[in-house]
Amino acid sequence: MTTQSDMTADIPGGFLPIDARGRYEQAFGPVYLNRSRSQIAFRVEDNNMNAFGACHGGAMSTFADMQLLAVKPAPGVGGDHTPTISLSIDYLAPARLHDWVISSVLIVKVTRTMLFTQALISVRDEIVARSAAIYRNYPDKVEVQ
Repeated sequence: MTTQSDMTADIPGGFLPIDARGRYEQAFGPVYLNRSRSQIAFRVEDNNMNAFGACHGGAMSTFADMQLLAVKPAPGVGGDHTPTISLSIDYLAPARLHDWVISSVLIVKVTRTMLFTQALISVRDEIVARSAAIYRNYPDKVEVQ
């Protein structure tokens, strides 16, 4: 069993924990941010596993839906509430227990009402998933930097 101190001992360089705001995020487990590289990461733990010894597709999808955290704030991107309009994910390879999963995120386009992003999700430099998302943008709530 992995202890909390084991989990934090090997956090990839440049990543800092993101505060989990809701119960769902807390149940998912810690997520980490490397703002300078537009990346987020998590470590696959028991609560993320499926019955076949891999990270559950729903857990990977949940993580993919967090990709906007890696690129906010950005020019033209509204405040904290950016609901998901669409999310697609392609599963390319499994992530295993205790793997660090890192998502490299790119804003593809920002419009007045929508944000388009894409992400490559990898484990040890092997792409395990790719995703694309559209989020609702509220331009009247643009954060001032």
